Amino acid sequence: MKKVLLSLFCLLALVGTVSAETYKHTFSEGELGANGGTAMLSSFEWSYTSATSIGWDENNGKGIQIGSSKSPNASYSLSSSAFAGCTIKSVTVESSTANGGDATLTIAVGSQKSEAYSLGTSNSPYTFDCEDTEGDISINWTASTKAYYLCSITVEYIPAAGMVNIPAPVFTTAVGVYADKVNVIAETEDHDAAIYYTMDGTTPSYEDYSNSTGSTKSSRTWQLYETLTATTTIKAMAVRTDEDGNAYKSEVTEATYIVSPTKPYVPATAITSGSAYALLANDSIATPVTSSSNGYLDGKKVTKQEKYIESTAYNGFTFTATDGGYTIQDAGGRYMYTKEQDNSFYFDNKKPAQGAVWSVSVESDGTAAITNNGKTICYSIEDDHYACCNNGEATGNNVLPKLYLLREYPTVTISPASNSTLQVLETITVTCEEGIKAKSLKVTADGISGVTFTVKQKNSNTLEIKASKQITTTDNVTIKINITGDIMLNPNGMNMALNITKRYGVRTLATYTLTGDAPAGEIIEVSPANNATVEKLSYILFTFNSIPNKTEDTAIAPRLYAQGSSELIPVEYTTLKEGSTSAFVEFEQAALVVTEPVTANGTYILEIPDGYFVDKNGKNIGGITLKYTVENDGTGIDEITTDATNAAYDLMGRKVENPTRGIYIVNGKKTFIK
Repeated sequence: MKKVLLSLFCLLALVGTVSAETYKHTFSEGELGANGGTAMLSSFEWSYTSATSIGWDENNGKGIQIGSSKSPNASYSLSSSAFAGCTIKSVTVESSTANGGDATLTIAVGSQKSEAYSLGTSNSPYTFDCEDTEGDISINWTASTKAYYLCSITVEYIPAAGMVNIPAPVFTTAVGVYADKVNVIAETEDHDAAIYYTMDGTTPSYEDYSNSTGSTKSSRTWQLYETLTATTTIKAMAVRTDEDGNAYKSEVTEATYIVSPTKPYVPATAITSGSAYALLANDSIATPVTSSSNGYLDGKKVTKQEKYIESTAYNGFTFTATDGGYTIQDAGGRYMYTKEQDNSFYFDNKKPAQGAVWSVSVESDGTAAITNNGKTICYSIEDDHYACCNNGEATGNNVLPKLYLLREYPTVTISPASNSTLQVLETITVTCEEGIKAKSLKVTADGISGVTFTVKQKNSNTLEIKASKQITTTDNVTIKINITGDIMLNPNGMNMALNITKRYGVRTLATYTLTGDAPAGEIIEVSPANNATVEKLSYILFTFNSIPNKTEDTAIAPRLYAQGSSELIPVEYTTLKEGSTSAFVEFEQAALVVTEPVTANGTYILEIPDGYFVDKNGKNIGGITLKYTVENDGTGIDEITTDATNAAYDLMGRKVENPTRGIYIVNGKKTFIK
């Protein structure tokens, strides 16, 4: 995802208000001494002066006792500079004096000073509203007789920039090895903050970000999204600004993601014929380079991990056993060989007759002595490349390389296999014989409702994903098993993330199709109900036990007619609410609309053939025959007049020239014509 640098508009959008905070310390026995000094009181440092005596009033709960009736303490003070840079709104001291005492209290913040409060004999709060002042806090007592007491101190303040606790970003994407790319997500709990980050190993700097300069980028919000296609260390911090432009910053957190386009290499202590190896010395990996006449092994710097190194498309040499030792081929299949007269390497697509067979001796720490023609492959620290030095010269400036084996991506088995056709699904296992574990793994499913999943570490190489109930063929569904979090594979302790394709923000672990002899859908309710009497017939709502549709076969159609009549009354299929242009809320419903609502009194028959309605699986829903009675005031004909010609009218008031068997209106009366 491409990141857009923060504009001035976006910066202004982040501006918020830092709310006031409250510091309160209630004293306990022994916190202050008679000799004076400093004390950490609820994480803030305070200084205090000496006193004739310091005690503790346990009986009355008044707190620290300063002086006594026999040895009054003329003056005493507490002060703190711990609030430097803060805006102090108020200071409250809970204090009192002994019976008959005359102690007074004053509070100062910076250059502002309160009035002198005369203390009572019961603990009371004395509050100095210092009107948003900055400066040191000083609390002072004076007395000429008896003791006085200190119970608590409360300070309401707006924190200085360095005191605001902004939660540092947390990387929710698991750190590990990814085959092609990784979508990295980090976020902070402070949703008023923006995340500033770098991807080049430098420390992010809010100040250097101004005008889109420097290496620092911004996510503009409390979440960070980056798609990495190469090994990258991301360093991030969260920053919130107030209306005065002050920046409040979190600590910097970092995470390194290994993106290896081929495979990683792991330390090796032996040679297996036909396997590929990297040569590594002083964190410099051997890469073949050729010119028109000869070649050498370049020293390419790599990031060495604790368990492995990252591969590239060009390093790695295949060792194949042959008579007298091994042949060595580079990534392009060319044979590497030497000539006695110089220390260069040579490459040929065909195996040379001389200088192509190497002897290999590997120590327990992976250090390899690879020799040929009296030459030994070593890395020159001074020249920063590999050379064939004379045997015995691999010391000091020339270092023997260590072998790293090309590590194939571990085999992972998902059972049942993805894209399987099943009749029952309840448990899915994910297995890696070399180790597997879940990292904040949560599982959901598309295509089925009412099912939850739990993840269990069955043993060191198997994860078990279990559905809360059996999913069976009665649903005839395709299910996608989706995950958030990660499945980490552990070959050689590398913690490689299982590479799962992400599409539309969703990672699908497996897809299953459940099919079988599921019953066809059914009509479970009709409104108006069968045999209902209505004032007009215009809209018949059907409710099904699955999502319905109608057949495309025009030969199958519903039939609505007046009882005793062969004339059909037109009806139409709809998924709209009655009298509305909006669709049903319930997907399991459909309706038939009478094109011209029937209001004429009489009995009407609605026939729904088998297969007119079909369910979500395309199966025919059984038909139904419904009967409705329409009753209005009178006949349903607005006005009845006598026709001298004894003409016949049907119940909808339409003149019938040649009436057949049925009920008609003749001379204003209902008449049954046989």
